[in-house]
Amino acid sequence: MKYSVFLLFLCAGLAAAQSNFCVTSAVPPLVRAEGLTERTGDIVYQCSGTANATLAANFTVAMNTNITNNVSSGNTLTGIVFTVDSGGGPQPVLVQPQLTGPNSLVFNGVVVGFSAQGTAALRIAGIRVNARPVPLDAPIIASLGVNAAGLLLTVSQTIVGRPERGLYTSSSGALVCSQFGSPLPDTLDFASLLAAGTAFATTRVTEGIADAFGPRTSLDNTGGATGERILVTYSGLPSDARLFVPDLIAGSDAVQPTAGGDYGPAASGGVYSPSANGSLLLARVSAADSTGNGGGSPVFQVGLGTTAFNSVSELTVVNGVAYAVYEVVDANPFAIESAQFPTFLGLLPDGSRVSTAVTETVFLAPSSTVGTASTTEAVPRFAPVVPLSDCTIVTDCAARAPQLDVDTTPLKFVSQAGSGTTQQGYFTIHNDGAGKLFWATSVTYNGAAAGWLTLDAYAGFNNTSVRVFAATGGLASGVYSATITVSTGGASGGAAVTQTVPVVFSVTPAPVLPPAPVVTSVENGASFLPVPVVPGSISTVIGSNFAGANVLVTFDGLPGQILFSNATQINVLVPLTLPLKNSTVMVVTVDGVGGTPQTVGVAPFEPGIFAGGILNQDGTVNGAGSGAPAGSIIAIWGTGMSGPGVITAHIADRDIAVPYYAGEAPGLPGVQQVNLVIPPDLGAMNTEVYVCGAYSAAVKVCSLPVGLVIR
Repeated sequence: MKYSVFLLFLCAGLAAAQSNFCVTSAVPPLVRAEGLTERTGDIVYQCSGTANATLAANFTVAMNTNITNNVSSGNTLTGIVFTVDSGGGPQPVLVQPQLTGPNSLVFNGVVVGFSAQGTAALRIAGIRVNARPVPLDAPIIASLGVNAAGLLLTVSQTIVGRPERGLYTSSSGALVCSQFGSPLPDTLDFASLLAAGTAFATTRVTEGIADAFGPRTSLDNTGGATGERILVTYSGLPSDARLFVPDLIAGSDAVQPTAGGDYGPAASGGVYSPSANGSLLLARVSAADSTGNGGGSPVFQVGLGTTAFNSVSELTVVNGVAYAVYEVVDANPFAIESAQFPTFLGLLPDGSRVSTAVTETVFLAPSSTVGTASTTEAVPRFAPVVPLSDCTIVTDCAARAPQLDVDTTPLKFVSQAGSGTTQQGYFTIHNDGAGKLFWATSVTYNGAAAGWLTLDAYAGFNNTSVRVFAATGGLASGVYSATITVSTGGASGGAAVTQTVPVVFSVTPAPVLPPAPVVTSVENGASFLPVPVVPGSISTVIGSNFAGANVLVTFDGLPGQILFSNATQINVLVPLTLPLKNSTVMVVTVDGVGGTPQTVGVAPFEPGIFAGGILNQDGTVNGAGSGAPAGSIIAIWGTGMSGPGVITAHIADRDIAVPYYAGEAPGLPGVQQVNLVIPPDLGAMNTEVYVCGAYSAAVKVCSLPVGLVIR
């Protein structure tokens, strides 16, 4: 206290001894800690002196951080205004400030005139500094000096600013580039993208101080080329990804804020209307570079009345990177505002794609690393400082965040190798939190074999059941495993961002199948001649691999009756319902294994007589020592005579036009019986007999002759 009192008396004594003196002060604003060109508070000199006196002085200002106004030729700083009010209102000082060091400037030869009351008010406005080196909430200090005879500054230091973080962010999740893609509608606008279920994630930006977001017309940006900008950069995108962002973003105090519906407000492109204090509005800047500098004017100008927004623009993706630049075109400098917007992802399905989450960074822009006065760098500009979460400011992250809940019970499938079957299971996804949960699925195979799992839903919102299909395809027997990953990308303030469902697929060995049957010939069942098959008669199939418990012979899909079979021969009754046509497709199947289809001819008659198939009237088999008397009846058994038409015969040199009987042999399927009367006038002889079938007058087919003994 004694030291403070001493200083007080010392200053009072100096003032009393000095006829001209100035009391210095400033109103220190909060400035953005990310800022490289932050506008400091005005430095005010309230001077008292000799009435109507005039003096010349050199005024110096030194900051505890670099001065970053633009500098022109002759090391002259631009954007700084020095005024003197001698009672008639502030008048600009024509002397330009000179940069004398990285953090100091001087006005040389400033003429200060005192009013008739002996007062003068001086003001230096528009000094910009690099706020990055100054700790948060620590003072930015201006050290003041004056070089003039008879003029004293009562205070040589004053606080002209305090840094605070200007930008905070959060998101509802990250975009996930999954193997199942994301659909795009035919019409590319905000409402259509939402309706199509296009994948998106919401980004929110929030001011750390009330006027952190200012348009070009704001005091902070006086003399600058732009308003504050927001630079959003996306990386890790596949080459076929397409990104879409809104052209205009209505902020939290708009008529209707822009929102995707997953992070608080209802889904809307946004509705904006100008207001007396301003309302936060961001407009996309086309053709800006990757630092957020340059480009054209924002796509919207304030003053057009109430406007609803629905348009989007596609971002250019180069080497997996895309960026969007927004500029503040309106804001309320008296309130902390925020804005949010969805980024939409269009992606074609690709089963070989590895699921990845897109990385997003958000900075104030234009972004730069130049923290000194410059002839070329943009004003304003900002260091690329990663923002903190805005959850502590908006205080809604926990309430707004979705919570992913997946039924992670392992899925187990069993199938037989080579069966070609598909097994089905499912798991459930729930949103146990608030807001809108966007999820995407991907499959990782734990081995060389891949592609045996498919899902019926690649992505979606909130609650659903996802069906899972496991197909044997060309898998050999063995145990296969995979992992289904369900991801939301993670939300600020949210819970787990991924959960997994294990899958085990047991493929059992296929049964050892017998070799496929092989057909070498199809013959008449009596004569064993390779002739066409006859519906209702017996054919003999010769080949190999016919042995089995279940033998099947089909003709155009119609099954024949198996009368006899062994490893090399099958006697089959050709279906009577088989249509009479030129050919049929015959397939032999043994124990479920089918042979190569065979095309065989079809005919109404192909007569053949069984060996030993001639019986005398007394029931004995005709042959040597057992002849048939002339005039007696013989019975001939054969096959291939079941077609519609006329049966005739021939004995020795006699034609027999009308058999005693011709038809089915009773009790013998596929066997036909022809009874003939031996002409009485034939003498004892060893001769031949054959039978014929006539489908028409022009078509007559006869059997091979067989021996006949007449006595």
